Amino acid sequence: MPTSLRTPTTPKSPDASTRMEDAAHFQQLLRELAISDTAPTAITTTSAASNPPAATTGVDSTGGTAENFDQIAYIIKQIFQAGKEGSFTDQLAVFIGKKEAEIEKMCTFHYQEFVQSVDQLLKVRQGASTWKDKILDLNDQIQSSGRKMVSKKREIIENRQTLLNIELAVESLQSCLFVLDMANKVNTSVETHKYYTALKMLEELQTTHLRPVMQYTFAQSMQEFIPIMQDKIRELVLLELQEWLATIKERTRTIGKRSIEQNQAKRARTRQHQNADTIAAGRRVSAAASSPTLGAGMMGGGEEEDHIDAGVDINFRPLYQCLHIHEVLNKRTELRTYFGDKRKIQASVLLEQKFTFDEGDLASFQQYLYDVVGFFIVEAIVMNSTQNFRSRGAVEGLWSNAMEKMNDVISESLNECGDPKLFLAIKRCVVHFIETMESYGFAITSLMDLMLSLLDRYAELMKNRCVDELVQIIEEDEYAPMIVNTQSEYDAISTASKLKQDAAGNISSASLTTTSAKSAKSSTTTPKHIPADWTNQLRFPKTLPFSRGFPRCCASIRAFVVGFYRFAEGFEQQYNEMDDLLKKSLEHVLSEDLLGCMMGKMMVNNISQVVQILVNLEWFEGACAEFEALLGEMRTSNKLGTVRLHATQSFRETRSIAEKRMFELLYMKMDDFLEMAEYDWAATTPATDYSPYLDDLVTFMNVIITSTLVNLPSHMRSGVYQGAFKHLATSIHNLVLAPTVKRVTLPAIDTLEKDVAFVEKFIAGVGEGALGEPFAQLRQTVQLLKSANIEDILNAGIRDRRYNRINLDKLAILLEKMKGDSSLFAKSTPAEKAQRKSIEVVLKGIRAGSSPTRAS
Repeated sequence: MPTSLRTPTTPKSPDASTRMEDAAHFQQLLRELAISDTAPTAITTTSAASNPPAATTGVDSTGGTAENFDQIAYIIKQIFQAGKEGSFTDQLAVFIGKKEAEIEKMCTFHYQEFVQSVDQLLKVRQGASTWKDKILDLNDQIQSSGRKMVSKKREIIENRQTLLNIELAVESLQSCLFVLDMANKVNTSVETHKYYTALKMLEELQTTHLRPVMQYTFAQSMQEFIPIMQDKIRELVLLELQEWLATIKERTRTIGKRSIEQNQAKRARTRQHQNADTIAAGRRVSAAASSPTLGAGMMGGGEEEDHIDAGVDINFRPLYQCLHIHEVLNKRTELRTYFGDKRKIQASVLLEQKFTFDEGDLASFQQYLYDVVGFFIVEAIVMNSTQNFRSRGAVEGLWSNAMEKMNDVISESLNECGDPKLFLAIKRCVVHFIETMESYGFAITSLMDLMLSLLDRYAELMKNRCVDELVQIIEEDEYAPMIVNTQSEYDAISTASKLKQDAAGNISSASLTTTSAKSAKSSTTTPKHIPADWTNQLRFPKTLPFSRGFPRCCASIRAFVVGFYRFAEGFEQQYNEMDDLLKKSLEHVLSEDLLGCMMGKMMVNNISQVVQILVNLEWFEGACAEFEALLGEMRTSNKLGTVRLHATQSFRETRSIAEKRMFELLYMKMDDFLEMAEYDWAATTPATDYSPYLDDLVTFMNVIITSTLVNLPSHMRSGVYQGAFKHLATSIHNLVLAPTVKRVTLPAIDTLEKDVAFVEKFIAGVGEGALGEPFAQLRQTVQLLKSANIEDILNAGIRDRRYNRINLDKLAILLEKMKGDSSLFAKSTPAEKAQRKSIEVVLKGIRAGSSPTRAS
């Protein structure tokens, strides 16, 4: 059968098993060719020799291959090496022929099915041609029927398009007219200051109404003009905001003044219900009401709005409108920055105002405070009536900067101010300012620091004034006991000091009580520590122990304390610091200034002045306790503990110095009289009377005792007498013990005994107890020297009973002077020789230390 008539078969790709089978057949063919009978023996031998047995055996007994085509190359190589190419080609042709026969046999097996398929295809082809002819006929009929309908349809479409164009034209015209009408309304709204309405219409035009007519030139122009119109509206509201800021600036002072006045009125009503004890003590306690915090609820109750509405009409509409417009334009941040910058400029101009206190005029200073109060009240209202516009941090930052500038301006303006009254008035103004700003929740810490600074300067000013007064009082004091001639004069003294009276009706050195200005209703009121019948017991003129400078100093110190706390009123939170400052200042005034001035006055050589200073110091020492009580009464109640002034110890120590100075001057004067003493220690006959210099000395001592020392307390007077007479006894004793005295006779001892007796008689007349004790040593020494048995001093029993005050060392010196030169006794009487012998025995015993104890 021809190849073209063969039934086509779909070629199949040989799988692995088929390829393996073909390869095995081909390899078998080659093998058969290689080992055929026609092949020379050498080939086989060579093949077997050149390859291992495993390599020549490529196919197993079942016909499968393990090495596949790898052995073919080797076998072909053997064929060519053996020269059997022709035989190999013939065998290959036979093999191919066999395979072609097998293929032809397979094709013959499928031929009938192929013929049937061709017949069926020919029938399908004939049917398809018939249907094609029918379809072409039907198409010609449809085309002929639809040509008329298409023509009519085309006419309908054209007419409808024309109608649609007309409707679009009308609609476009109406849209354009509406857009133009809205543009006119925008202009009208801007002219009538309805900026928000204008902006909303512009937004509506831009987003809705202009889009349908954007193909027209006028719509494009309007689209470009909308941003310009929005900027114009923004400029207009900013202009109105500027005018509003200018108006606020003009009314700021009035706002601040009204706010301060209202705040003070509220506090006045509150103070009417305060504790009566606080009122009596002269303190004003702030109202116990919690202040609203800055930025939280300050406008809720409308209380702060009253500060503005009372006589001042402030309309915040321009600000709120400007804020609203900028929110619509998404320019809130720009407005916030603009508003903050403007307010900073206003605050800077406001805070840089200059004022002086040269003439004591507070008007400019008050106006300055009014401006600051009004400015920040407006800030607080704006912050609390808006959201996310005037931030708390911005207002607090502006307030902090304002406080720094205020502190600098006020401090600079007060540099030359030296009037405490003006300081007090300035303090009141600042207190009112602080109270008002605190009611709006502003932080006043820096202002309190300013007040503490002012208080420091005020305290320093008051202290300097007090020190000047004290110095002047100390300089002008007469340093004599004060004489009071009238009851009014006595009451005036009692206002500054409260005196205690002893049972005899005498004024005793007690204490000073300082009374507050508010508790002392009149200078003639009898102090509460004085008995009610005291004024009836007093007889004038009355001599007081202290000098006139003491009550004057007390009054000056009391005025300093009261004035200090008058300045401190209204700052209870800082009372602890103020208490410490006052205590420190008062300590300095008392311990440094007052005592320093009094110490200078003690350096004079006037014993009566030193004694009076000593008396005053004792009164000042007692007065410190009353100063402590005054501080405890006027200081804040929430600081516990008793006030203690170190000045008490300072006065006590200074009093000791004054005592030493008094003794020093007294001893100097006594030494002046002792220098006039003229003793003849080698006299052969005793004097008929005591030494003349003692008359002047006793007269001086009598004057001192009856006038100068009479104001001293009894215990102090006894000490002065004891010290003076001890110094006198020691000085007289030293006269005879002086190195210049070489010899002392018994007549000289007799004279000395008369002097001792005279002085002891004077001492006994003083009437101050055992004042003669300082002369006991000198008296026992004289008695021993005049005794017939000088050797009794060596007897312990007799010495302890009769000569216990004698100093053996001084006695030895005196006995040496009485023994004299041995050549002088060559012609002595037996009594004198016996005396000399006794003296030598005593001296020998003293030197040998035979005495068990040596008198001091």
